[in-house]
Amino acid sequence: MDHSPAFLKLASDARNRVKEISVHDAFVEAKKPGTFLVDVREESEFHAGHAPMAIHLGKGVIERDIETRIPNPNARILCYCGGGYRSALAVDNLQKMGYTNVVSVAGGFRGWKDLGLPVSTAPETPPRSPHDKLGGLYHLPRMVDKARLFPTGKLPGYNYLTTGFDKTLLDFLCLEGAVFEQLVAKNPTDEGVLNALKEKLGPAWPSDHAITDFNHKFVNRRPDTPEKIAAFEQRRAACAPTKKKVETYFDLIDLEEDRLA
Repeated sequence: MDHSPAFLKLASDARNRVKEISVHDAFVEAKKPGTFLVDVREESEFHAGHAPMAIHLGKGVIERDIETRIPNPNARILCYCGGGYRSALAVDNLQKMGYTNVVSVAGGFRGWKDLGLPVSTAPETPPRSPHDKLGGLYHLPRMVDKARLFPTGKLPGYNYLTTGFDKTLLDFLCLEGAVFEQLVAKNPTDEGVLNALKEKLGPAWPSDHAITDFNHKFVNRRPDTPEKIAAFEQRRAACAPTKKKVETYFDLIDLEEDRLA
């Protein structure tokens, strides 16, 4: 992207007053407890792809919202943008606001991708854990959340209803994805969605025994081929360290979405 001379002059001036960190060092440091990796790009850029552990505070709002999101002025904060210019401006302003341990990631998200580091399209506020239940079924609350996020553009990158655990659960319920979305749209509460599902399926709603059997297989699903194991370990390595065992896909999702300490 070509920047105007005036913008480059402004960013260059800010870079004289801020500290910078390499993309690789930012990737390593972002995994440490108490460290915040902040994406300062536009919301559309964040949704199109971002660092998996990043929170989003765009350049237009970070000064307004930083004290609510990260109230500790001594917290370690790593800011990145597309190439390292907007992040320098953001860091310069945060320092003026009293933040003492904030740095700009040189190279930004383009440098992140150039190193082949993991990229996520998940929303900053993720759906609920797949371990949560509704109507006795694992993952159903998560799928309800996805049905609310997807139409608003906050679940970009794939059609969740046609793949993965979402498709598996829909197949178990013998329900079309479009019908599920319609039921969620018409019912603002979990209880309302569950009642609507049971009414829609009628006698076809699965028995307690069928749900128990399905849940056991669902929650314990893990990689079962060398290729899947390698991909699983790559995703796990991109997350913050945890003492808990991460063996199933449900565990990995919780780790990626910061539900495992």
